Amino acid sequence: MNSHGIFGRLFCNSVFGRPATAHRSLTTKVLKENAKSTRAKKPRTADSTAGTTVTDPVTVPKDVQDYFQSRDASVLSLFPNNLLRKCSQNTERFYVADRSTALHVADVLTRDLPSDRLLVEVNPGPGLLTTELLKKHNQNLRVYETESSFEDRLKALGLPDDAFRKADFNGLWRLAYLDSFDGGQRAANLLNDLPHKRRWQDEVNFRLFSVIGSIKFLRYLMNSITHQNEFYSLGRYEMILAMSPLLFSHIASTKESGYKLYRGGTIVFQTYFEHELVGTIPRRHLVPWFHGSNAKKLRTLHQKLLQDGADEWYLVKIVPRKNLYEYLPPDNLALFASFVTQHFVSRKNRIIPALEHWIPNCGARLIMNPNYTNPLEKEKKPALPSQLVKSVPLVANDYLEKMTIYTEFGELTPSQVLTLFNEFINWPEFHQSPFVQAAESQKPKQRALRRLVDDEDALADAPDDPMPTQRKKLNNVQ
Repeated sequence: MNSHGIFGRLFCNSVFGRPATAHRSLTTKVLKENAKSTRAKKPRTADSTAGTTVTDPVTVPKDVQDYFQSRDASVLSLFPNNLLRKCSQNTERFYVADRSTALHVADVLTRDLPSDRLLVEVNPGPGLLTTELLKKHNQNLRVYETESSFEDRLKALGLPDDAFRKADFNGLWRLAYLDSFDGGQRAANLLNDLPHKRRWQDEVNFRLFSVIGSIKFLRYLMNSITHQNEFYSLGRYEMILAMSPLLFSHIASTKESGYKLYRGGTIVFQTYFEHELVGTIPRRHLVPWFHGSNAKKLRTLHQKLLQDGADEWYLVKIVPRKNLYEYLPPDNLALFASFVTQHFVSRKNRIIPALEHWIPNCGARLIMNPNYTNPLEKEKKPALPSQLVKSVPLVANDYLEKMTIYTEFGELTPSQVLTLFNEFINWPEFHQSPFVQAAESQKPKQRALRRLVDDEDALADAPDDPMPTQRKKLNNVQ
């Protein structure tokens, strides 16, 4: 190939990305799923005796039928059969399917909730939880449902005027991904009906409940703060989310948890948000159930967490930090996210060699910094568990006890990462360093959002790293 052809190909790749490789895995995945669905579905079969075609009904697994019939058989009739089938763990649509759990969740959602604050329920389904919420908070309730078969039943429950919205709220990340290609306003239009507060320091704007099955929705929330768009424009909010122990571990882990759980996304999440484990619910009280086909992908600790998730899921309260700007001004949000993304590609990435790639010979400043060289003068901190039931406050100047040329990024807590970042961007050479150009190249939302699609596969296939082999189950949480 001549030089013009090589240069032209490199230029196109730098501007438009690498379409052949970037979308090959996603295209192959879609084709495989279509092939499976074609083989699995037999919508019509010929009846030789009657001369007519009949539709095969969707069958509900026997264990699902037996379980709900033993508790409350009437619940089965509230759901279409396709939602009672077992599905992949990556689904984003879950429904509360038990009346006692609906009452428990309603108590948690309305606890300390002012009467004038909007309460949002995502995927109410047949309205088991909605019925309980109407008893406790009937004047300021809104529901987002994407399944058309539930619309009439929900409206018949006596919802406030204009409280029903037909939308896939958990799929906001997907709408934002599509908007990044054509400049659309799909995500912004879905959020238009929610109260907007521009001042970050104001009180929380609304409280929302949803059941999430993947990290994509949480990644979208982080991206909205980083890029200061869409969900960010709503101001601060409260979310009480039901999630699996595995998903909770991805956002609440500490550096003791190991490579597969304590990742760059964990650092950014714990910097942006406060979280608290406020309760548990039985996993079987949510439909659809899992069929467990992805269990082989998850190794060691992931397998243990997936087994725990078969019994109960966690109710987690998530609120953006009110004092975030005291530690990370808005102009530095994108730089911080880029700093974490680039340096936490590997937890074993060494700090000084990585930073000297951007600013040569800067390592001596860290090694000779008295904040790092006098560890005995620092107050010893209590050891943290491998998972934080409740988040800890950020600290402005949280230095590692000792910095050497062998110190790795995986040894830092979120506050220590933030301290290192603020030190890095205040060096005089920073604005002329290649890091600024590298951060600018990551600004287009297409790149950040495209990673959401493959994030879970990357986590499942991550290389092994020494980590604790046992995890104590979180008990007695109310």
